[in-house]
Amino acid sequence: MKQRKMKQLLFLSLISVLLLSGCADKDVYQGGGEEDGKNTPLSPTEAFDFNLSQEVKVNVDYGFTNDYYIIFELYTQNPMKEVDGSWVKDESLSYVHAASTDKNGQYSGTIQISSDITELWLYTDYLGAISPVELTVSNGEISYNQAGYIAALQTKTRGVTSNGHNYLDDWKLMPGLDWDIYGFPSLMEEELSLPSATILYSIKETYNNITNKRIKDLHPEWLNNNTTSEIKITKPTELSLVFVASSASWNNAVGYFTYPTGATPTLNSIQKILAFPNASPISKISNGKRVGALLCGHEVKLKYWNEATQQFEDEFPAGVTIGWCLEGASFKDGTVKRESYAGTRYSYSSLNSDNEQRVVALRDGGTDQIVAIGFEDKEDFDYCDATFYLKIANPGSIDTETPELPSVDPPSTVNNTTTGILAFEDLWPSRGDYDMNDVMLEYKSTLYQNALTGKAYRIVDEFTPLHNGGSLTSGFGYQLYKLGQDGVRSIQVDGPAGWKIEADQSSPTIILFDNVRSVIGQKYTVTIELNDVDPKLVASPYNPFIFVGNRDKEVHMVNYPPTAKADKELFNTHDDVSNVSAGIYYISRYKGEVELMPFGMNLPIIDFKLLADGEGVKIYETFPNFIGWVQSGGTKNKDWYKKK
Repeated sequence: MKQRKMKQLLFLSLISVLLLSGCADKDVYQGGGEEDGKNTPLSPTEAFDFNLSQEVKVNVDYGFTNDYYIIFELYTQNPMKEVDGSWVKDESLSYVHAASTDKNGQYSGTIQISSDITELWLYTDYLGAISPVELTVSNGEISYNQAGYIAALQTKTRGVTSNGHNYLDDWKLMPGLDWDIYGFPSLMEEELSLPSATILYSIKETYNNITNKRIKDLHPEWLNNNTTSEIKITKPTELSLVFVASSASWNNAVGYFTYPTGATPTLNSIQKILAFPNASPISKISNGKRVGALLCGHEVKLKYWNEATQQFEDEFPAGVTIGWCLEGASFKDGTVKRESYAGTRYSYSSLNSDNEQRVVALRDGGTDQIVAIGFEDKEDFDYCDATFYLKIANPGSIDTETPELPSVDPPSTVNNTTTGILAFEDLWPSRGDYDMNDVMLEYKSTLYQNALTGKAYRIVDEFTPLHNGGSLTSGFGYQLYKLGQDGVRSIQVDGPAGWKIEADQSSPTIILFDNVRSVIGQKYTVTIELNDVDPKLVASPYNPFIFVGNRDKEVHMVNYPPTAKADKELFNTHDDVSNVSAGIYYISRYKGEVELMPFGMNLPIIDFKLLADGEGVKIYETFPNFIGWVQSGGTKNKDWYKKK
């Protein structure tokens, strides 16, 4: 009888061993800790943080002196593309960081970007700034000085020919006008002539090629009415034409003509006079080569052509109206010529073969000494193919019938959005199987800042649980661990029931759910109103964590601290080799292809199914380049997570 019982016990023990070995790779601890239950903590020189981002210093200096601040963005590729003959921003691209300069056009700060990024494109659509500009990340820094950038471009291309250019017979040149191979006029004033910040903001907002903000759509009252394009001189004055910007793919020549006020101009009665042989900015590139030379503020003084005396005069007399003309796609290799597919566009509608209005002119109602002028060279009628302003020397010298330039407020906010996937192993402090898919969430976090002060005033977080590959019950929360409770005004959560805010924590802590299985695919939106805090204190993804079984068993990313509710006694047990006193948390010593492994990671957006489908497959088998990345301490294979 005793022998039979012993056989039964032996059989049951064998079954237990087989069952344990069958699930050991998933949720059952396999051992590997020290005999006394406590492991020797990692030394700081041994630790690796498994961080896929880098901190980069950013220094930008546009060199403004007129209380003008702008918002700029950084992209990983050129954000401009050519669409229907215009250079437009590729709205399908997301910037990696945005910020605002101070009132002198300067910015200095640090940003967090993916560690595999080595080049960035500096972009802004604010006037006076060259854009886009490609910059290299060097020694953890990118720098841009606009004055130096311009000087470098001009140094490379000093060649200027004299009196060797061809131009159209039906255009006249002002005395002394010549230009270089980029169309830079010899009559250009030495100093840039930038208007006030208020006018720059207004011109930028009014003349643009954003599809839903085009003049054609927003202000039909400005079209098919020559009073919005012709400027009547009521008192003798000098006039200057000042370049602002251009989004055209064509290299257009721009000029002017005059006729007696009240008369109807005809092609036979007007004399076209060239002002800018090539209305293209210095940053314009075509076929890999620079094709422009102009900066916002480049000014040419215009001359009045007196038909009676056949002479140019410095002042434009009372009783004449000045109109505008653009020769489409006309400038190439220093020559101004007429293309059959383009031709001349006039501000006076009846002069155009299609009778369309090709210019919208809007005066600054505060001074009546500045008139913004936008040209349309094709058929999208955004009127930003060449943008200038007319500078009127004497006050009260133009008729005020022309519509006013709308007043636009300066930028007030700037926002940055961070996205990624959070992936966790749930067996901490035991090592688990390291497929990194026990709990997976997608996140999108948008930080709102005051444009001028840079202070953060709001966060909107979105979390969507994607996958649960573990058999244990896991919840999820996150903590703004660098921020005190006094930094938050309010927290609102929209999503499945069960979320809560832990009031007994020193930092704002939000628990979204306690069982990931019940909320897969359901989005949580968390809106946090802040008390104008330093954005460094609320850098996404903050301090996300899962808790397994009980609330006190937290699992964080490497080197992110536990909250006050975590059981600190679990550190350095089983496979955990954290060094709490050195700020090293949630890391294991792994005796395999790599020596160290994490329990949580913040991954740039990838196809999460690569991890989710790799159930029981170690992350370095799903992504083989992971091994070299860890072994090199993050200096190699920085893009290991990208699908090859």
